[in-house]
Amino acid sequence: MTDDGARHILVANFNTRGGAALAVDQLKTASIKLGNVALVVRDEDGEVEFTETQDWGVGKSALVGAIAGLLLPGVGTITLAAGGALAAYFLDLGFPDTLLKQLGEGLTVNSSMVVAVVDGASTGRAAELVAAGGGTVLGTGQVTGQDSDLAAVLETIRRPS
Repeated sequence: MTDDGARHILVANFNTRGGAALAVDQLKTASIKLGNVALVVRDEDGEVEFTETQDWGVGKSALVGAIAGLLLPGVGTITLAAGGALAAYFLDLGFPDTLLKQLGEGLTVNSSMVVAVVDGASTGRAAELVAAGGGTVLGTGQVTGQDSDLAAVLETIRRPS
């Protein structure tokens, strides 16, 4: 599980809403090299919310479009902002949103989950830190393609022993 240069996806859940976010902070503090990270939360109403580091979202894309509009003469800022927001709607650069939503629906109310791409050499240490922070590591799996191929990794995920 410690292949140099390899990347693994680590999946862990927490019995609190903020547990996953705290775990990511601990991983960063410990200098664990992370790729895309998704935080999935199921709130008190049972609604699933998620954020991820490599999914720009509509707001950030609109901002980039607006800045480009200011720098490019002859093209309207509003037009480029709308184009950036529309591109974000159709282009998901991170994990598939539908899969993150499904994972979140499996959580209990007021709980959270982290799905993180971790440097292969740091996977064991990352799992230890997550567990020490109150998380239940559901497993890890090696990424063979793109970070967003979460479904394939979940099929082959290794449960910790």
